[in-house]
Amino acid sequence: GLGFGSLVLGISLSGLGKVAMIWLILTYFLHTCGELCLSPVGLSAVTKLSPVKIVGFMMGVWFLATASSEFIASILANIASVDTSNGTAPDLNLAKQSYLVLFEYLFYTGLGFGVVLLALSPVIKKLMHGVDKELNN
Repeated sequence: GLGFGSLVLGISLSGLGKVAMIWLILTYFLHTCGELCLSPVGLSAVTKLSPVKIVGFMMGVWFLATASSEFIASILANIASVDTSNGTAPDLNLAKQSYLVLFEYLFYTGLGFGVVLLALSPVIKKLMHGVDKELNN
């Protein structure tokens, strides 16, 4: 979510439809940090929380969920796309506005899910039946 927030801020502060490179670098940095934090923890949690007989299957489900998110990302990218059939965007401000709407939606959606998961974390910890203590050791 924060990576998309940096794009929203970069687009909002830009002029003439062009965004400074620092915003793209910051976005890649934040997305990479998020991926590096989420993937190992998620894979470890799937391994610890799954019944022993179906750990492999559940790991497959984890990767299937990742693949599904990439498919959804492609749909969102197509919705926000701007026609560049002649090699350039016909209207940079239209392109900027189209991307701004998508990135704002993704930022606020990610922020909302983050707040909800943070609020639900005590309940989730109870449902883990002490496995979270094993994860911390």
